Amino acid sequence: MTEPTLTARAVRAGRGPATALPVANFLSFFAIAVVEFSVPYIAVATLGADSLIIATLGICRFAPQVLLARAAARIVERYDQRTVMLASEALRVAAFALSAFALLLAPAVGLGVFAAANICLACGSVLTAVSTQVLVPALFSGGEMPRVYARLGIAESAADAAAPFLTGVSLGAFGVSATFGGAAALAACACALLMGIPRIRVPAEPPGPADPAEPGVPSGSSGSSEAAAGGRRARTLRQGLWINLRTPPLRILTIWSVSYNFGQCLIEAVLLIALVQQTPVTAASFGVIRTCSVVFTILGAFLAERLPAPLRRGLGTAVFGCGAVCSYAVLGAGVYVGGAPGLALVLAGFALDEFCSGVVLVRIQAFRARAITDGERPIASAAFRAVNLTAVPAGFAVGGVAGLVADPAALVLTTGLALLLPGALVLSRHVRHTT
Repeated sequence: MTEPTLTARAVRAGRGPATALPVANFLSFFAIAVVEFSVPYIAVATLGADSLIIATLGICRFAPQVLLARAAARIVERYDQRTVMLASEALRVAAFALSAFALLLAPAVGLGVFAAANICLACGSVLTAVSTQVLVPALFSGGEMPRVYARLGIAESAADAAAPFLTGVSLGAFGVSATFGGAAALAACACALLMGIPRIRVPAEPPGPADPAEPGVPSGSSGSSEAAAGGRRARTLRQGLWINLRTPPLRILTIWSVSYNFGQCLIEAVLLIALVQQTPVTAASFGVIRTCSVVFTILGAFLAERLPAPLRRGLGTAVFGCGAVCSYAVLGAGVYVGGAPGLALVLAGFALDEFCSGVVLVRIQAFRARAITDGERPIASAAFRAVNLTAVPAGFAVGGVAGLVADPAALVLTTGLALLLPGALVLSRHVRHTT
C-alpha cells in the first residue's frame, strides 16, 4: 500500500520525534566517531599503514558524500524518510562489521576493507544529512524547528567530544572487537528510535514555467514535459546549487558557508606547525584547547533559542555568522604574536568560533527550511552539502601547498584577515532583515 504524501507542517506526531531524533543523532554520531578514531589508529599501529594509506582512507570517508550527493537527493525524494534514515543506519552497522572483519585478514586486504567501511560510512552520512533537512520541516512547525536543530547540534557535538576519549579507554580495556561491537549496538539502538518516525514522503514538485531552478530549459520543451511526468523531476546538482543562490539571503549564506569551510581547513593544514614554532603548546594543552572548543559549540547550540528576541532572527544570523569567521583573525593574531599570550588568543579564537558556529548553524538551518520549498529541499540540501564538502579538501590542499612556500604563522594570519570579507558580507541587510 502506498503511504500518503505528507508535506511540511502536515504532520503532528506529538513530542516523540523531538526527543527521539536528537537521541538517535547522538548515538549515531558517537558510533561514527568511534570508527573515525579507531580506524586510522589501528591502520597505523596494527596494519602498518603509511601517510598515503591514511589519506586514502580519508578520501574514502568524504569523496562519496560529494560524488553521490545527487543520488542521495533522488533516494530521499523517492522513499519515505523512515526508510531512508533506517537505511543510513544499516550502512553504518555494515561499516562497523567490515571494520571488525578487516582485522582478521592480511594487512593489505584489511586496509582495503577499512576503505570499504569508510565508503559505507560516507554513504550513510550523506543520506542522513539530506533526509534530516526534509524530515525536520515536515515534522515541526516554524517555531519548533530552531529548538529541534539546536538539540540535533548539541547531540552531534556532545558525541564528537565524548567519543575519542571513551573509545581510547575501550580499545585499551576491552579490545577492538568489543569496541566495534559496542558501536554496532549503538547504531542498532538508533535504528530502534528511528522506527517511531512517521513515513514522511515529500514530493519533488516540478517547478513552474518561470522557475529559475532549471536554467536553459524552455517552458514546454520535451525535457520539461518528461521531467514533470508523474509529478517528479530528476534535478541536477547544478540546479540544486542554483536554488541555493537564487535569492540574496540564500546566496550570501551559501558564499559565507563555503568561505568558512575553505578558510578553516586551509588554516588547519598549517595550524599545528605554526603553533609549535610560535607558542609553548604541548599535546596536553592543545587537547585542552580543542576540548574547550567543543564545549563552546554545545553552549552555542544550547543558547541559540534562549538569546534575546532580536538575536533569534536575522540579526542573530548576521552577528554570529560574522563572529564565526572573524574569530580566525583573532586566532591568526595569536599565532603570529606567539608565546603564552598568543596561545591565550588562540584559545579565545577557537572558543569564539565554536560558540558562534553553534548559534549560527541553528539559525541557518531554520531559515533554509523556511526559504526552500518541500519539493526543492532534497536536491538543494544535497547541493549545499556537496559544495561545502568540496571546499574542505580544497582548503587542505591549498593550505598544504602554501605551507611549503610561506611562513605558517603568516599564512594563518593572512587567511584569518581574509575571512573578514565573508564576515562583512553576512552582515548585509539582506541577512539582517530577511532571516
